[in-house]
Amino acid sequence: MPTSTIYFTSQGRVAKSTGGTPFNSWAAVRGNNTTIGSSVGTGTSDQFGCRMTAARGGSVLTENNRAYFYFNLSSIGTTITAMEFKVRGGNNSANLNGDWTVARANGDDDFGTIATSDYPLVWNSSATLTSYGAQQNSWSGNADNTIDLNATAITNANNNNELCICLMNYTYDYNNGSVEESFGNIYNSLNFVTSGTTRARLIIDHAAPTQYPNKVNGIIPALLQKINGEQVVVGGSQNVEKVNGRS
Repeated sequence: MPTSTIYFTSQGRVAKSTGGTPFNSWAAVRGNNTTIGSSVGTGTSDQFGCRMTAARGGSVLTENNRAYFYFNLSSIGTTITAMEFKVRGGNNSANLNGDWTVARANGDDDFGTIATSDYPLVWNSSATLTSYGAQQNSWSGNADNTIDLNATAITNANNNNELCICLMNYTYDYNNGSVEESFGNIYNSLNFVTSGTTRARLIIDHAAPTQYPNKVNGIIPALLQKINGEQVVVGGSQNVEKVNGRS
């Protein structure tokens, strides 16, 4: 079974930030399928995840960052059976403390250039998400971080010849964990590598392409094929008698 590596076509981080009381500010930054982000980034020293820090008067400052990756899978050509997503951690050792996961990103085809309007792509509807992988509890800086993609991701990849992925915090963003106080900085450092073998990629196992035998006038399997545009029938141990009128 062949294994192929597919690198991203587009990538980027979209953040949403606001202030207020803990519950209200978190609801605002997590948002819904119409929430527009506050900023974008595609640098070598970025981050995804979330933070909530105390401000004056009992309020907090809150931010949520999602990273999006689009992959064109049209070159695979056969049925995909397994996929890994690999993405590079950045060099900020202080931002390695968040659990994380990946989810489906919907509705923007190849994304194009990441913009603040892409922030809500993770939502299927106003309040639902689709998991593409399990909760992950560790993140590495200056190294690849790997997650196995689930059957839903594989099905969508096979059906659409593309895959759109959101990389996000698990506890608060994907799982919408209860927010009752300032929880600090839960970021993971991220490097949007743009060239070379460490850029964001999918490692894909897929079925072998159909291949015809390369023997003529030899023992070949029974099948129907064309040689030089002429249809010839070969079977079992029979030889090809004529190709373009010549024996």
